[in-house]
Amino acid sequence: MAIEQQHFKTIDRYLERDEGLPFIVDVQNDEDFTELVQHYNVGKAKVVHASDYCAKDELPQLDKLLHDLAVWNSVTIVVDVTWFLKLQGEDALSNFLLTLLNLNISGHVIFVTYQCSRYLKMRDPRLGRRILIVKGYETGIPEVVFTEPSLLLPEESTKIRGIEKFAGIAEEQESQAVYMITKKQCEFFPHSLYKLSNLRDAYEAILLKDGLTSVLPREIGTAMQWQYALKLFAKENSWEAVIDNIFGDHKHLDQAFVNYMYYDTNEQWLFFVALKLFGAKTNWCLTTAASNAEAVTDFVNQIYRCLLEKSVQDKDFWDCYKIRKVALQQLGNPTNETTTFCKVVFSKGVDAIYYLTDNTIKEKETIFAYLDRYGQQVDQKKLMQILEKVYPALHSYLLPYRFDNELLNKYFQDYKYQKVINKVLPEFEVLVKEQASKRDYNLILQPRSSLIEGLKWETAKLYFIDAMGVEYLSYILAVCNKLNIIANITVCRAELPTITSKNKEFVRFFEEKGCPVVSDKELDEIKHQGKNDYDFYKNSKLPIHLISELAEIEKVLKRIKEDLSDRKFTHVFMISDHGASRLAVLHDTENIWEMSEKGKHSGRCCPKGDVDIQPEFATDADDFWALANYDRFKGGRKANVEVHGGATLEELCVPIIELTYLAEKPEIKLMPLDGNAYEGNVPVIEVSFRKTAGLKVFISAMLPDLKLCVNDNYYGCEQSEPNTFKAIMPDLKKAGTYYADIYAGNNLLVEKLPFIIKKEGQREKALL
Repeated sequence: MAIEQQHFKTIDRYLERDEGLPFIVDVQNDEDFTELVQHYNVGKAKVVHASDYCAKDELPQLDKLLHDLAVWNSVTIVVDVTWFLKLQGEDALSNFLLTLLNLNISGHVIFVTYQCSRYLKMRDPRLGRRILIVKGYETGIPEVVFTEPSLLLPEESTKIRGIEKFAGIAEEQESQAVYMITKKQCEFFPHSLYKLSNLRDAYEAILLKDGLTSVLPREIGTAMQWQYALKLFAKENSWEAVIDNIFGDHKHLDQAFVNYMYYDTNEQWLFFVALKLFGAKTNWCLTTAASNAEAVTDFVNQIYRCLLEKSVQDKDFWDCYKIRKVALQQLGNPTNETTTFCKVVFSKGVDAIYYLTDNTIKEKETIFAYLDRYGQQVDQKKLMQILEKVYPALHSYLLPYRFDNELLNKYFQDYKYQKVINKVLPEFEVLVKEQASKRDYNLILQPRSSLIEGLKWETAKLYFIDAMGVEYLSYILAVCNKLNIIANITVCRAELPTITSKNKEFVRFFEEKGCPVVSDKELDEIKHQGKNDYDFYKNSKLPIHLISELAEIEKVLKRIKEDLSDRKFTHVFMISDHGASRLAVLHDTENIWEMSEKGKHSGRCCPKGDVDIQPEFATDADDFWALANYDRFKGGRKANVEVHGGATLEELCVPIIELTYLAEKPEIKLMPLDGNAYEGNVPVIEVSFRKTAGLKVFISAMLPDLKLCVNDNYYGCEQSEPNTFKAIMPDLKKAGTYYADIYAGNNLLVEKLPFIIKKEGQREKALL
């Protein structure tokens, strides 16, 4: 709507008179404002803006403006002043307008106000005659946002750099926000007639960019961190775009977490924010940890702690366990967090072991602390199931090894269990003392020296592993299985006393044959030197040295695989001089017998004296007495970690291990012994009163001592044709599905091959 002609006539009559007083015209919208100014901005008339009287980022100096208006002898059109006055409030606006109307001037002043009609209702009718209200539609008034100069704003936003430019921009807006880039804050204008707000920091600026920011508390980041994020928003308008640009894909943050430990501190914070916003849909651990953490500094701590929220009874417990374990590995298992967690985990009591991993030495040591505390409370079978998941190496160590002798089977299984739970159980001590007298090992085992000459030394290499007893055989087999190594193991006995100087005949044999010999004394040093805090009397009474022992054995086997895979040797021997006893150290007792000589080798043996009488539980070992129980002779220093020199089975029994390499796993297949009955790919065999269960085993590689294991029972396999063997299982008579494990000696080749047993005639009856 244009300004009515009568309004122009009213203003023109003012200009024709010489009253010496200003005239105020109030408009309601930008169109009328523009039309009015353009109509009178002709000839010698001039337009004066309020900003002409502003210093940088300051309000106009209105006193100076009033002074100039009073002395100018011309037509002056004054605009924009009321925009600034409204910032200061109703009183400031009303007082100025009243002052202006009473101002004596030399020329003519048309003072244009904007939507001020309510403030121009004067009591004095003489003043009212110099006020013209131009009615029309009202344009909206913008919100004014006071913005810190350092902040980045959305590209499409209306920005004013400095408060002095406010009026000119504000007039052009239709109820939109105007961002005033200034050091001032809205608190400077407590009575403002506009809606004011502050944009004080980067957080609020990002909130303007993407409303999703509202789910993030300001406290989640520092001012510097929010400023870092705001810089990333300079080219992007959403969190999705920012996160995708830095981490690849906001929908697959678990994939980016693999590099978390290599991110700088800002990137780590941004990744944490990304998880807060989007989660990691395929990674329960990261999503839960980010949700629980109030700041990035707590994020890693929550990755450690999140599993504690889960019950071991939860169906998804082990899935969550695996995800968290990988996350900890990707983090590099920070030492301080690991140490703290290993203290907190015992709040779970007897269930604490479920929450530990084998990622770090500290956690492995904590597992041994748990076994020391709770080992006798937890069923051994259940404990083995747990260890298989939380500490596979220790599980492999504790697996039974088949010695083909019941005494050795029971003895070493009990020995290993007591070693890890750090206890000598009374019933086992009875067995040890019984064997100290009976010495069944003389009948069960051949001396190592009698077997050495028969070894195939051509194209062979020897690893002499000092102090490697037979307790490690199940672990050695497990590592060999991973490395595609076949181990042919012969268990024999060392010479008494079980010290290295009496048990090195095999080293001389291989050296005389010209075979390379590697002497590895690391196990022996671990047992004797008390290194790495292993000293029983000074540092730790826990069997944490076993951690290093298992690691050393795996290290040696990997070296042997390299020897074999390079085809430099067709086979490699691992042979030990003697074993060692941890339980003798735990027992910590001296023999009551007084000998003429002091005990040697931590008191496990003692040189004979002319007047000595053979003590109870001591074995005649040429020039020595060797103890076969868990005492030590007086005068010998206490062992640091483990001990040898005596005649217990763990000191005496030693392995000869011949290792060969399989370039690839052999193909193995089960087939019916007769006929060609299958259900799918599963062979079906029939049994009856006259017909015994049997299977054929096809194997692509020729390996010695093939065995088939079903329900913990072992069945020998006899070769029937090339690469084919047959196994008879007379005790399998019930119909059902069975699973067979195939072994070569003690080497597990394949697990859980299915086969089906049916009663003879069952198939025919089903068809009828």
